Amino acid sequence: MNKPYPAIHSILSAKTLADDVSVRFSFAPITECQLFSGGFNDTYRFKTSDNLTYYLRVYRIRWRTLADIQYELDVLNHLKGKGFPAAAPVADNDGSFFWVIPAVEGTRYAVVFEEAPGSEISYKENPVTIAYQYGEAVASMHNALDDFSSPHKRFHKDIDHFIDKPLHNIEPFLSHRPEDWSYLGSIAHKLKHRIMKMPAHSLEMGFCHGDLQGYHANVDSHGVLTFYDFDCGGYGFRAYDLAVFLWCCRLEDAVDPRWEPFIQGYRAGRQIHDLDVLAVPLFVCARYIWHMGVHTQNAPDWGIGPLNDEYFNKKLSQLREAENDYL
Repeated sequence: MNKPYPAIHSILSAKTLADDVSVRFSFAPITECQLFSGGFNDTYRFKTSDNLTYYLRVYRIRWRTLADIQYELDVLNHLKGKGFPAAAPVADNDGSFFWVIPAVEGTRYAVVFEEAPGSEISYKENPVTIAYQYGEAVASMHNALDDFSSPHKRFHKDIDHFIDKPLHNIEPFLSHRPEDWSYLGSIAHKLKHRIMKMPAHSLEMGFCHGDLQGYHANVDSHGVLTFYDFDCGGYGFRAYDLAVFLWCCRLEDAVDPRWEPFIQGYRAGRQIHDLDVLAVPLFVCARYIWHMGVHTQNAPDWGIGPLNDEYFNKKLSQLREAENDYL
């Protein structure tokens, strides 16, 4: 075979990306560019001679469409216009916030983001205070996004997104475990019924970050939180944004020190209806299903090795515990 072998996901050269950035942007000379992290997308960190740091995200094919990306950029520019601290995209010399990369697997898109000042938020010291501040900041984010709109289409964070599509992706991995697949279908049906019965149309809707685990924010020396990584965000149930925080508290065995302060902080900055609070546990359970779904969905790029019986034993056990606590 003389032509290049097909690929579904390539790791682009950091040096070539740095050269491309140097041509497209008016930054000081780039002194360092390295692959920072993989996962949903590939993120590169580069530094300039004037001691500034930026992050370059190259979106992965089949994960986000161009419209998805443009919608995310609209969110971040809206927040910047409102003065809310979030890592904003940087426009190039032509005023564009993204550019096209002809990768071997097809067209990919790249965006440069500012660095969020400070260091990643931590709960090792004063978890009650930090959780309260995080809740306040999330409330401010929701306030700033109440009037957001975009002409670009993006997925909605609805029941189909949380439950139906994940089940479709999970099913092949549980073909040899019919009892567990039956259980997953049963709890999914129960969750959909309970959410619709709230009723769902009375729950608050708006743009959600989608991954507010209590992290994805840096804190500076003045205590200001700057959020980043809105890649999982979209229009949907605001209770879900709160539920992701509780979901992560459960994973880290930190519900007692964090959850109530977080909700108190959120209430200090924004009104929340009792119905939305009651919906949070339902979306915690949905988050467990979504999490398995996103891992199985991305198996072609990430590999099937980790998606073994041990993985599903753990994930299904966590879901059953949440069901016992909340349903």
